[in-house]
Amino acid sequence: MKPSPLVSVIVPVRNGAAHVGECLASLCGQTWPAEALEVIVVDDGSVDATRERVRTYPVTLLAEHGAGSPYAARNAGIARARGEILAFTDSDCVPVKEWVAEGVATLEAEAADLAGGQVRFRCSDPPRAAELVDVVRNLDHERCISERGVAKTGNLFVRRRVFEALGPFDPKHRSGEDVGFTTRAGGAGYTLVYAPGALVEKPARRGLALWRKQWRVGRGQFALWRSQGVPDQEIARRTFRGLRPERPSSLRAGLRRRGPAGAEDRLLRVFGAAWLLGLAEGLGRVRAWLGDGR
Repeated sequence: MKPSPLVSVIVPVRNGAAHVGECLASLCGQTWPAEALEVIVVDDGSVDATRERVRTYPVTLLAEHGAGSPYAARNAGIARARGEILAFTDSDCVPVKEWVAEGVATLEAEAADLAGGQVRFRCSDPPRAAELVDVVRNLDHERCISERGVAKTGNLFVRRRVFEALGPFDPKHRSGEDVGFTTRAGGAGYTLVYAPGALVEKPARRGLALWRKQWRVGRGQFALWRSQGVPDQEIARRTFRGLRPERPSSLRAGLRRRGPAGAEDRLLRVFGAAWLLGLAEGLGRVRAWLGDGR
């Protein structure tokens, strides 16, 4: 029987004492052979009890105090990792016990170089409008991979050879560099596939937290477009197009496909929340553009 490849799971965390334990408990309970799995947690300057919480689990704890970026933290984990396959998730995600096995199986079955797993959101009962916007708009790997050829580090498997060829993440970014990296990987001829069985669950963000998230996304999108050489005129077109309200039919389709039962009944509130959060994303782009001196 072919031995299982060594998998290194890399989890960046900042002030995650309240949730990192559930993430690590699930990673330590994987069906993947323990001798072929290492979990590396990289603390990105926490000021709460995160490090103390992490030390209660049989994982490797590193500290990243330089760039103050989750991608710098992931790079520190990559530098320490020994695995043939590197798996990434976030500290507030809870992978199912077959997560590693399903991700590796998809890479092998598809002869792929990267795989983005499924992200399922946990919502309040009843769900809040902002939470439903998070469900519809974010971490939809099935669509991101099939339509854009990109995936996010909330649930991503990468063969080591991809990093050896392309280098690590760009640490100056706080948001969007996972899209940049997977875009570069696709451009270099590496194959990215969807792994629906490699499932993680993640709490949906509420109002202010999601506003901040979309602001960061907007700034990250601008930095990505600038690094890709997108002309100013096209950046302006994309920015102002993003300020328009999303079509109700699009939101309804997203709620039907990814939302909890009965989510479509809250369409009007979701429409209003989606417009406000889209505004946050657009303003983030504008702020980044002004900061860029243009």
